[in-house]
Amino acid sequence: MPTAVEHRILKTACGLPPGVQRLLFGKPASLDGQTVAPDTWAFLRVAALAGDTSFTGGLGPLEARVQNRIGAQAVNGLRSIPMARVEARQIPGQDGTTIPARFYQPHGLPPGEPAPLLIYFHGGGWVIGDLDTHDGVCRFLAANAGVKVLAVDYRLSPEHIFPAAVEDAWSAFAWSVANPGELGIDPGRIAVAGDSAGGNLAAVVA
Repeated sequence: MPTAVEHRILKTACGLPPGVQRLLFGKPASLDGQTVAPDTWAFLRVAALAGDTSFTGGLGPLEARVQNRIGAQAVNGLRSIPMARVEARQIPGQDGTTIPARFYQPHGLPPGEPAPLLIYFHGGGWVIGDLDTHDGVCRFLAANAGVKVLAVDYRLSPEHIFPAAVEDAWSAFAWSVANPGELGIDPGRIAVAGDSAGGNLAAVVA
């Protein structure tokens, strides 16, 4: 698990100017015409040099979640994209459960007009990931797509078995459709998205 010193090294490496990052860590890799961002490449190179084994070293779920959160903070905390509003939400789930969520409203949306909504499900192999690890992604999507974003903190394994995550994903979507006034959104313009396991949940909801 990364120490406090390693965490500071990661934050420093990811916060360097792109030119310095290329000088220290080499030209970012490319795949299928897409080039890795210099700060992400710096993060990957530092993790490789440190011998990061977060997913292969036999860590339990709790340790893996902590390590994943530390790594995400090293990247997310550098250039937090400002929002007009960010607020915690509690969405009613099935069987009396409550689903934590985070709502993002970007700057520049037409005042008084219902906005489109993107419901986002984080990745993490059904075991790790949360609202904080994907805060940067949600801010980026809200700011650059010009939409409001609702990030859903669905229940994770192994504490919660299938289909808990699916039920939470569907409940968040159904609640958004039924309560557009709560979020100031157009119920006819709701999209779902996610990465990795969250992409699977988005496909199921769709």
